[in-house]
Amino acid sequence: MNRRAIVVMALIAFSAAAYSYRTSANEPARLTLEDLASVEALQAPSLSPDGKWFALSWQGQIVLVSSEGGWPTPLTSTPGGKSGLDWSPDGKSIVFASGGAIWSAPAGGGQPVRLTEGARGSGDPRTSADRSPRWSPNGKWIVFETGRRGNGDLAVVSADGLTTNLLTSAPADEGSPAWSPDGTKIAYVERSPEYFSGRLRLADFDVNSGRFKDVAKVLHEAPQDSGGGWSIRRVSWSPDGKSLALVLQDTGWDKLYLLPVNGGKPRAITDGESEDDDPVFSPDGRWLAFVSNRARREERHVWITPAEGGRARRLTNAPAGVESNPQWSPDGRLIYFNRSSSFEPGALAVAPFGREAESGAEGGQAPRFLIRTQPRNFAATGLRDPEVIHYTSKDGLEISGILYKPLGFQSGARCPAVLWIHGGPEGQDNLNFDPWALYLAQQGYLVLEPNYRGSNGYGEKFRNLNVEDSGGGEVDDVVAGAQYLVAQGLADPGRIAIGGGSHGGTMVAYAVTKRPEVFKVAIELYGVVDRATYIERTNRNAAIRWMRKMGGAPQEKPQVYAKANVLADVPKITAPLLIMHGEDDPQVPPYESQQFVAALKKAGKTHLYFTYPKEQHGFSQREHKLDAWRKQLAFLNRYLQPQYGRSITSTSEIVLDEKED
Repeated sequence: MNRRAIVVMALIAFSAAAYSYRTSANEPARLTLEDLASVEALQAPSLSPDGKWFALSWQGQIVLVSSEGGWPTPLTSTPGGKSGLDWSPDGKSIVFASGGAIWSAPAGGGQPVRLTEGARGSGDPRTSADRSPRWSPNGKWIVFETGRRGNGDLAVVSADGLTTNLLTSAPADEGSPAWSPDGTKIAYVERSPEYFSGRLRLADFDVNSGRFKDVAKVLHEAPQDSGGGWSIRRVSWSPDGKSLALVLQDTGWDKLYLLPVNGGKPRAITDGESEDDDPVFSPDGRWLAFVSNRARREERHVWITPAEGGRARRLTNAPAGVESNPQWSPDGRLIYFNRSSSFEPGALAVAPFGREAESGAEGGQAPRFLIRTQPRNFAATGLRDPEVIHYTSKDGLEISGILYKPLGFQSGARCPAVLWIHGGPEGQDNLNFDPWALYLAQQGYLVLEPNYRGSNGYGEKFRNLNVEDSGGGEVDDVVAGAQYLVAQGLADPGRIAIGGGSHGGTMVAYAVTKRPEVFKVAIELYGVVDRATYIERTNRNAAIRWMRKMGGAPQEKPQVYAKANVLADVPKITAPLLIMHGEDDPQVPPYESQQFVAALKKAGKTHLYFTYPKEQHGFSQREHKLDAWRKQLAFLNRYLQPQYGRSITSTSEIVLDEKED
């Protein structure tokens, strides 16, 4: 693709929010599956050292956008996606990962230079090469993560690409490196089966040789999380190099702590029952910007707190949404951040930091948007904003969920409903952009996304309620969501579907075997049906995490694994099943779907099975996504909203019409 084409494409993409498209003056826009496939979330933009430019990855290329806002300028036109963008300290180059290697591109334009060979190691292909580069403060070295040896390691490459040194060689996984302000130290996280929640290590770095001077010392070792789903994340250095800001869950909630570099215990900076994350020091070191759901569990906003502790305040008064990636301007007067909401996949926003923070005043200001990526049709559909709802599970536990009401919804009318289950299970559905849910709502479906036990956002205790209970209480939470919709007069009890991917797919398999009377039809995407075979075939960290969640290995906890094995209960299934899987999935091996399909065939159950070549965990190729959505919609319509008199001559029991209305 030439540079002119990239400019046109970028201008169209970034300016789309300025217009609302309607089919006529009086009719709302109709979403198409092509609209869904065209959505691209805004990646984390990287601010230049002088604060004048943002570099971001868009449609496979790097573009530059002024920090004042305006049209994007294309920087690259080379093949392959680009991630991990980071500016050199002098602002003359941008380093990034692409095609399993580390590259550097002149910020003023020019051909990118490949810095590493990117030889891939064994194991999970998603982490088997070079990724996540970060410049050293003196601009001489770039630290990056690599999977060349079959596990996670740290390495550095010189700015000219002539010298590459491996920094770690332990059998553990090392990652999340962070340079000290003077470039003489690197803090990083090390994980192994023995300390899976992470050790924070600190190493002295020789700026001349590009190697660690000695064995890295352990600054902190996190207590083991019983469910294996939590670990230390990347730290933030104070500008004076004396402290590290990090997130720990020592109180049962993710909270900010300060850890002295020269030794000592972490000191809590925030408290309360909320999840705080992503701390970033202000340039003068007096403040921390961070992301929290303390306003509402299903939202994320940028907050500010004194670095020594004290009352936190919200940066803006923006409406419901999800904010992330806070970045300070070099003078500390502005904070930039990403923002998404129910009808927008991503925006780059900015808000001033001033006297309100100094005085501790509550509230906040309206953000100013520099980049918006609002797809033109989504805002003009006439769909309602989703709602946060709460209901009670079988054992009395309160569960929250996100509810999308169908287009033209009228009170008292019972609708066909789809429960779409998130993965993880440590995921969370929130007031974020979800094009599939919006599309289903447009097609007349009531959509509920339940945050069942095991989800993030509600504290450690809630997240670990599924430990040694996979297929137990979490299924009750989902079924209670379906019952809530019926009890509220919203859903037709005879027209309720369930769908989901990854652990959401696993939940689908649990639901149709353990509570077959509830769901009329089911869509199971790349889920697990036998946890024992799963941990034999998945990647190492996933196997460790799930053995913790199950309480041990299969021979140690046979009853726990037996409850999580769907295959024995396949004869109980009454719902027709649509099953899909990527053929190169390293997270949930395709064998899981294959043995599920074999059991369904043996039991004579109605099902369809599709696989997609060269797809890993989920579907990334445009045509595959479109094909999967078409089949899923047709499958739902076939059983929940059947049409008659369509003149079909196919002899197949189920026909998936791929044409949209």
